[in-house]
Amino acid sequence: MTSREHGDVAPAFKNYAMASQEVFRLMLGALSRPAVPLACDFGGLFAAPPPMPATLAALALTLADMTTPVWLSPSLAGALGWLVFHRSVRTVADPGDAALVLAAAQNELPDLRSLDPGTPRHPDRSATVLLGGPPPDARAAVSPSGGGNGDGMSAESDAPLLASGPGLKEPILWSGHGLGRKFLDQWEENRLAYPQGVDVFLAGERTLAGLPRTLGLRRRDRDFRRAEGPA
Repeated sequence: MTSREHGDVAPAFKNYAMASQEVFRLMLGALSRPAVPLACDFGGLFAAPPPMPATLAALALTLADMTTPVWLSPSLAGALGWLVFHRSVRTVADPGDAALVLAAAQNELPDLRSLDPGTPRHPDRSATVLLGGPPPDARAAVSPSGGGNGDGMSAESDAPLLASGPGLKEPILWSGHGLGRKFLDQWEENRLAYPQGVDVFLAGERTLAGLPRTLGLRRRDRDFRRAEGPA
């Protein structure tokens, strides 16, 4: 049965092989340029199911299949039928049992410490987190091939965070995607657990940013503020 025959299910990628490769390349680009929001627009590839935003849905379509245990946050429950229909996913009640964790917003995100970090021998088997929420500053988004200011922030922004680590030549200012102190504390523990740990993708309306487990995130200190001028 096709989605056209099943009238109440929104269609997925018209050409799954090509579209999923495009999305996966963008995801790799996001991890190689941590915290830098990359511009994307998947609206022409498929119809996202309410209440799942298009970018989040495109990532889910690309990574989920019948072998991938998925955890959905409560407000995304309405998209379960769509994922089951198109990708034959199986869901789990405990996010710690999931290989793919989808959360609509930070307030629905499980504690990172409760997620599967992989094992010392197989850190690649850790969970991947797809997190929706407030998009990074659209003015700072760069194309996957380059362009834009590349720092993940607009010139006018008062960035609350500094991001540093592999993939970044030097620390950059970052808007923080609305991530709170609780997340930052959990993220630091996640970073220190390397090579184990989870990777996170931040899905905006038309942007995607990657947080690999090697990325350091901290709030700007007073010295950094003084370097820019009076607060």
